[in-house]
Order: sequence, then structure tokens, then C-alpha cells
Amino acid sequence: MTKGLYLHIPFCKMKCSYCDFPSTDTWDEELLSAYVKALISDLRASLLAWDKYTIYLGGGTPSMLTSALLEELLSVLKELLPDPIEFTIEANPESLTKEKLEIMVQAGVTRVSLGIQSFNDRFLAVLGRIHTGKAAREKAKTAREYFDNLSLDLIFGIPGQTPEELERDLEEALSLEPSHLSAYSLTLEAKTPLARQVEGGNLTLPREEEWLEMFHLIPEKLAERGLERYEISNFSLPGKECLHNLVYWENGEYLGIGASAVSHLEGRRLFREKDPLAYIQRVFQGISPVVDEETLSPWHKVLETAIVGLRTTRGIDPEAIEKRWDAEVSKLKTILEGLEAQGLLERVNNRWRIPERLLPVSNDIMVRILEA
Repeated sequence: MTKGLYLHIPFCKMKCSYCDFPSTDTWDEELLSAYVKALISDLRASLLAWDKYTIYLGGGTPSMLTSALLEELLSVLKELLPDPIEFTIEANPESLTKEKLEIMVQAGVTRVSLGIQSFNDRFLAVLGRIHTGKAAREKAKTAREYFDNLSLDLIFGIPGQTPEELERDLEEALSLEPSHLSAYSLTLEAKTPLARQVEGGNLTLPREEEWLEMFHLIPEKLAERGLERYEISNFSLPGKECLHNLVYWENGEYLGIGASAVSHLEGRRLFREKDPLAYIQRVFQGISPVVDEETLSPWHKVLETAIVGLRTTRGIDPEAIEKRWDAEVSKLKTILEGLEAQGLLERVNNRWRIPERLLPVSNDIMVRILEA
């Protein structure tokens, strides 16, 4: 089974108004350099012997590293892990340059995921993004010159957005010929600036019927260009699914390196120090950056595998879950059969999945499984 290596770059030029990810816009060049050195040291100490693996450099904003630091990190990855089946780097338009793209190509990166979110400057301002729609178009075109496997990220359900405006974003994205597109519904996270603006009445989210129209518009428009849904929010050309994310959706094993990174190894979840400065200090002092861990029970493994698997259009096979985890799945099958009887799940070739028409309420269905 494919394993995944995730490396976290927790720095951004500016924190987006909707973001509650573990990232910070407080940094200087000295901190970035120290962090990369700590990341490399942590990687060398933690690396596992894997035959089939993916690499994913995420954040934060990995592309905001200087060219020299990016080259330093990628050269070590090429030395230690020379043959990934997929190597993805996240980037933002404001920090992606031709020089960095050339460094990525030389280091064996196979895939770039560009965080556009919208091509509409009004919505970019609402989201707290610091690039413009024009810059997004230009950088996506440039990235496409270097990488056939280009993924674009969009957000929908932005305050003030209409289905017609989302359609224009989709058409612009498709004109750039991405092989993969992620379209995430905006989630208001507590205590973020955007959530406070909405709660204060300064901004208004789209009405439920508008949101539903947007949700159904996305697969319709993307299918016209051959991008098919394979997970609730992710669409790709055939064979261009994100293999690293499939590791997560199959509840596979992955090693997380960096501040706030999480690992899932042999039924245990390991949590690294969240604060970047404290993370650096622990690594440089020879102290394990892992500050907490959780051992998953057999039922937890089964339940978790089912929940993440139901996010995919392929769905789940309880028998395969039982074989993989050597765990009893009769309770899971009873739950799935009950939801199937209520019309909330469907069974195709002994695999259960959420029907297309119910994907907008998929979270509610998953909550029922968790509470059963």
C-alpha cells in the first residue's frame, strides 16, 4: 500500500481571513533558514524504509521559501527519497517564480498545486488573499509551462458570491487546462476575521439555495472538460487523481514532518510540536519533536477508515477493511445497512458509497455513523 510523506511549511506572507490552519505570518529570513535546517534534521532522523510513497510539501506557503532554501530542502529530498510515485508542492501566485519552478523540475517534483481560490479581485479581498486575479492567471500559465500535472484550488460560497460568478471562476480555471481541480466550500472557522465579519453582519453568505446551485454547478462544468469527481471536493482527468491525498482517504500510513505535522503509523497517531520556534529548539537540542501520541483501538481504525473512504466516489468495502486491520466489522456493516435502508447510502458491487444527490449533506451522514 502506498505511504505518504508530508512536510509542513507553516509560514505565509499574510494570514488569510478564513484560515485556521497551523500557519503564521510572523517570521524573518533567519527563522526560515533555521526551520528548513530543523525540518531536514527531523526528516533524516525519522525517515522510514518505504518502497512505494508520495511526497507532499504543504503549508502555509511552501513557495514563499527563498530559492536557496527551496533548493536546499529539495536537494535533500532527492538524495533521501529519489523515486516517489508522486511529488507535489503547494504554491501561491504571489511567491511562485520561474526560478523556483525550475528548481522544482530539477529536484523531481511532478505536480504543483496552485492556491488561486478565485479570479475575482473582490472575492480575493474578502478572503484576505494578497494576489490578484490577473496574477493568478499569469502564474498558472507559467506553472503549466513547467508541469503538465497542474492542480488549481478554488473556494465557493464566498460572501456575496453568486452561481454566475462561480461559473466565471470555473471557466477561467478550465481555460488554464489543469489536470486536477479542488473546489472547496468556504467554512467559517470560529474566531477567524472572516467569521467575525459575517457574525457582525458586515458580510453575508450565499443563501442555501444559491450554495446548492453552486455545489451542483461544479461537477457539471468540470465534466465538460473531462475532469470527474473522485472525492467530494476534488476532480481530475483520468489517472491524475492526487495520489498523496488518496493515502489519507484510504486511511493509509503517512509520516508528517515539521511544526504541527501529524503522522499515522502502525495504528498510532503522532503529533509534533505546533509552535515553529519551539519545534526548531527541540530538534536542535536532540529532543523528539513528537509531543503527543494516540494509539487507535481496532474499532477506531475501522470507523476512521470508513469515514474517510466515504468521502470518495469509490466508497468502501467492509470486507477489505476487516482484512486490512484484522478487526471485527459486523457493527460497521449493521450501521451501513441501516443507512442504506433509509436511502442515505447506496451499494454497488458490495461497496457502500454516498449517492451523488446526497453529497451536499455528506457530513450529516458521517455524523450518523460516528454516533451510531
